[in-house]
Amino acid sequence: MSQLSQLRKDLRAVATKEWAIASAKTKVFGEDSYGAGDVFLGVTVPDTRAIAKKYKDLPHEELSTLASSKYHEERLTALVILNHKYSKAKDDAERIRLFEFWLDLLKNNHVNNWDLIDASAPYMGEILTRHLGFGAPFLRALSTSENLWERRASILLTFPLIRIGKFGPTLAMAKEALTDEHHLIHKAAGWMLREVGKRDQDLLTEFLLKHKAKMPRTMLRYAIEKYSEKERKAFLN
Repeated sequence: MSQLSQLRKDLRAVATKEWAIASAKTKVFGEDSYGAGDVFLGVTVPDTRAIAKKYKDLPHEELSTLASSKYHEERLTALVILNHKYSKAKDDAERIRLFEFWLDLLKNNHVNNWDLIDASAPYMGEILTRHLGFGAPFLRALSTSENLWERRASILLTFPLIRIGKFGPTLAMAKEALTDEHHLIHKAAGWMLREVGKRDQDLLTEFLLKHKAKMPRTMLRYAIEKYSEKERKAFLN
């Protein structure tokens, strides 16, 4: 039995119908919204991650097959394995190859729900700390895409930059998100702004004071979570 076949067998061994129903409730929002048509096995995230760890050395060809599966948890497993492979890459050539593989998955609609973006973009975005080629023009192209998941990725890819104290790209993507109409973009932008604020609250305050009048309410609420109650009320009013 191939590693891929055994991995799939392991996922199904811990799947339950109840969890499949629960997962669909948080990740599918109508035929005209996101997640429509997605299929769930019913595997919890901890179980998915444990199985991904077991098969972290899955051959690339089998990983590609898994990443394009119709089953949500199989795609998530593939992304967690991809994160591992990226973290263990021996050189920049391999990192770029793995990142571009992830980009292809994103553009071909295999990384196509908020949890799949959140489980991969903040890890794969490490490439932005190494290569200027994945800088402002690259992120802006994603942020203006018609694809919801590319737009969410444009924000979350900047998380590794936040971790090393480079906040400009995050603020630029947050500014792009001000006029986005989707709440999943507002949440992602607010989350990343909050992360900036954990490291430089004065910079976040300056950004909020400049843009709060036109900032979507959800985005603002996420961004100010670490402020005092008095400060939060002041921003919201």
